[in-house]
Amino acid sequence: MRYDPPAKTPAPPSPPADGEKSGAKNRRKIVWRILVPTAVILLGALAGVGFAGMIRMPRVDSLADFTPALITELFDRDGRVFATYAREKRVMLDEGEVPELLQQAILAAEDANFFQHGGVDAQGVARAALKNLGAGRKAMGGSTITMQLARQLYLNPKKTWRRKIEEALLAVELEKTYAKQQILTLYANLIFFGHGNYGFEAAARSFFDKSVDELTLPEAAMLAGIPQRPSTYSPYRRPDLVLARRDYVLRRMWEEGFVGEEEYRAATAQPLQVVPRRPQDLLAPYFSEEVRRYLEAQYGAEGLLQRGLQVATTLDPQIQRAAEEALRTGLLRLDHRKGWRGPLYRVEDVDLETHQLASWGQHEVIPGEWLEGLVISSNRRTTQVRIANSTFELTAKGIEWTRRERASELLKAGDVAWFRIELPEEGEGEPVLFLEQEPELEGAAIVLESSSGAVRAMVGGWDFERSSFNRATQAKRQVGSAFKAFVYGAALENGFTAADTIFDSPVIFEGANNVPNYSPRNFYRQYNGITTVRRALEKSMNVSSVKLMDMVGAERVIDLSRRFGVTTDLQPYPSLALGAAELIPLELTAAYAAIANLGIYVEPYLIESITTPDGHTLEQHRMRAHKAMEADVAYVLTHMLAGVVDRGTAVSIAALDLDLAGKTGTTDIYTDAWFVGFTPRYTLLSWVGYDVPRSLGRNMTGAEAALPIWRMMVESGLEDGWLSPGDQFAPPPGVAVQRIEYLTGLLPGPGAGQVIDEAFIQGTQPARQYEPEWARIMRMPWYQQRPYYIPKAGERMPEDVEDWTLIREVWAEKDKKEKERRQ
Repeated sequence: MRYDPPAKTPAPPSPPADGEKSGAKNRRKIVWRILVPTAVILLGALAGVGFAGMIRMPRVDSLADFTPALITELFDRDGRVFATYAREKRVMLDEGEVPELLQQAILAAEDANFFQHGGVDAQGVARAALKNLGAGRKAMGGSTITMQLARQLYLNPKKTWRRKIEEALLAVELEKTYAKQQILTLYANLIFFGHGNYGFEAAARSFFDKSVDELTLPEAAMLAGIPQRPSTYSPYRRPDLVLARRDYVLRRMWEEGFVGEEEYRAATAQPLQVVPRRPQDLLAPYFSEEVRRYLEAQYGAEGLLQRGLQVATTLDPQIQRAAEEALRTGLLRLDHRKGWRGPLYRVEDVDLETHQLASWGQHEVIPGEWLEGLVISSNRRTTQVRIANSTFELTAKGIEWTRRERASELLKAGDVAWFRIELPEEGEGEPVLFLEQEPELEGAAIVLESSSGAVRAMVGGWDFERSSFNRATQAKRQVGSAFKAFVYGAALENGFTAADTIFDSPVIFEGANNVPNYSPRNFYRQYNGITTVRRALEKSMNVSSVKLMDMVGAERVIDLSRRFGVTTDLQPYPSLALGAAELIPLELTAAYAAIANLGIYVEPYLIESITTPDGHTLEQHRMRAHKAMEADVAYVLTHMLAGVVDRGTAVSIAALDLDLAGKTGTTDIYTDAWFVGFTPRYTLLSWVGYDVPRSLGRNMTGAEAALPIWRMMVESGLEDGWLSPGDQFAPPPGVAVQRIEYLTGLLPGPGAGQVIDEAFIQGTQPARQYEPEWARIMRMPWYQQRPYYIPKAGERMPEDVEDWTLIREVWAEKDKKEKERRQ
């Protein structure tokens, strides 16, 4: 933000002669009100011990134990601060870290005799008194830096002569106890600058985005001039006053011999160049809020806001930005499909050419950022939009997603809506204005380092300002088919292989009321007959998944889920296999990370260490891990989940250049959409849904709504380098890879169809070979395949049901309700 001074104006004329009489009378009053108390101050300074006994002064040696309120800082894994918490924004300088240029500016502005006096500057007090007498008012103060420090540390700000005497006495005691550099450094750390900043270092970072040792002459002078009246000298509210005050400090530096005339004149010719105030674009607000809540719970509000905790976190800023951008883009894509809902609000009875929206303030118009815009005219020919002091035309390109031809069909004069400005790619031509709207949808995205449990990225919703509710750690949502990984994992632990077959057909189970009235259906209401365990997972077959859990036992599935870190209540009903349970997204991510980590569950964490400002370690992360599954079983499950990407419901990401494994999740009537999966290094999750569950829309499956977000995160990882192209899952000892025929799970033989590599625990490979007759059998409808299938022990079959009347009624009623909820 640049502020250039106005043209110099002549000095105002002298006051008229008829005011001299009243001026003289005022000056006589000033003699008694200023000179007499000033004499008292000087005498008080010389007789400090006597006065101290009368006024009950605090002990200044307690300053050795004084610790000002400090900023708690959160650091990302690269050591950069990304969030702070404090009542007072303060960054401490150590003794000797106040640069000489800044020292000179401070002395020139506040106390030129600082290194000569003993706490009270008699010459300065007399000079101030004379100046005040001449002005007929209190135009100049006589407080030294040491007196100001005494006031800041021990006294209240109320202006009384008693406080002035106390200031002087305390200043003398401070000077007797502490060195000049100690006093100057403490002053530099404590003084208030407005806008929440305390101390020169915090002010330098806030106004100039640099440290004090990088300040130029005019910048140092500006900072030195602000503490006199920080509420007045704001470079954002009154840059004219700040400029005049800065130039006064520069003149004083010249008069004191700190700078030469040429430097002085060059510095005063410079405009104010503070960094512009713009809307806070916080990185990882949901992540930092999760850390903040922990710190407040452990150390209390005072500890969080005043102790200056140094918190090293697991956050990777590059991965976090990728997750934020992917979720934002994905939610906008889905919202745009639903069409334009209308403007934010309207303004009435104002001059649209001059009216200022409150959100514009002092903020810059930055390409790519969303800004409120005011429609000043809209007709069939053109629609004009004001944003701050600029006017743009909203063209057909800017409303393309609305599927309308003219902007006038969407907006009228006086409407206020969100807009985004983009510059031409080649840098030539006019900026393009795009109409935007906030999605009603919400979402979450997580990136977890599988081997360590470190949360590298966490996005808990569309916008933290709109809702601070962290859907990544606080929401409990039905996970749908994403739960099936635990069903198939339990099956592998209990003797099934990926090549074993089950019979996918209508069948009935006992429901929650122990009555045989639960009959799941596959997503597209189709059944596949003879199918392998692998194919049932890849195609997310509902009937086969429930049947598999029924054969293995729901308690074993629940036990495996517990070992994978799932703490949510799980009921042993058939619907559990289809993800009827509600899980927290981070909970689900960590469970899948245990699969990726060859069966070792590692508790996820966000904080590496917490230290005090002086380096004392309060907390240091220690990994919490346990074996949840044998490594060979975990690898076979990983291999099956990789098939979901290669041939199954997540085939749209199969072309990405590294090994991927995961599972889509879709709930009834499309209320929740999930994809959770992993690379050889990271486990990633994306979820989409409404806060109050309702349908996302017809066919809004995990593959359609959540998987594109997941894909964008992985593509960013490959492009930015935090994912390695060609990275592969490495099998552990005890795993054998065997070629099999895909549909039957048999060893390849004459006439075999698609052949794939299948992973087996050593010794469990199939022995039977594919025969040409299988091609004909696998083309039959499921009911014609039945004679060729031998049921497994305990496997429910369609012929077990004598009367399907009740089930047909249940299906009809369910179809009716789903249709009503979609309307």
